[in-house]
Amino acid sequence: MLDDPAGRRAFLAASGAAFASSWLAADPTSLRASLLHAARAACATSSAPPWQALTPEDAADIDAIAAQIIPTDDLPGAREAGAVYFVDHALATWAADQRASLSTGLRDLNREARRRWPDAGRFATLPAERQVALLQAVEGTPFFQAMRFATVAATFTDPEWGGNRDKVGWRILGFDDRFVWQAPFGDYDAGP
Repeated sequence: MLDDPAGRRAFLAASGAAFASSWLAADPTSLRASLLHAARAACATSSAPPWQALTPEDAADIDAIAAQIIPTDDLPGAREAGAVYFVDHALATWAADQRASLSTGLRDLNREARRRWPDAGRFATLPAERQVALLQAVEGTPFFQAMRFATVAATFTDPEWGGNRDKVGWRILGFDDRFVWQAPFGDYDAGP
């Protein structure tokens, strides 16, 4: 949704405040299971695993929403990180109480798409510019806030937990993933 890389990083850094409590309050074991499911699903070389909580249509919409929140450009985005699989597993397990709310949000989003563009199908089938316009219109809603947080969580988690496939989220942020840091650590530690 943002073309400016610096703006994109600032947006991502500020994301997730609203509705974060229910995702952050999740049992760590359950959260880890969702992240591992996302990693396995995103890495599958054959067909993707069956959806656990989402219909194929809803999964396509969520994937398209996530791809607009963290788009693929010169860097990979949420789609490459497997964000939709994380959301699906979460809704089937520890975030099951949010399933109805998410379904209502998707239904409302698709209804708004058809209201604006009578020939529109589902959100996932809209051209990218219409997807962006529609998401900007609903940016302040609880549904969008929850989707943004789930997308960010799935994309930037530690890969050891199963999200952030191939460390794509860390590449977006410019995070230098090293197991060990060696001196000199910075300007303050460099020699004369």
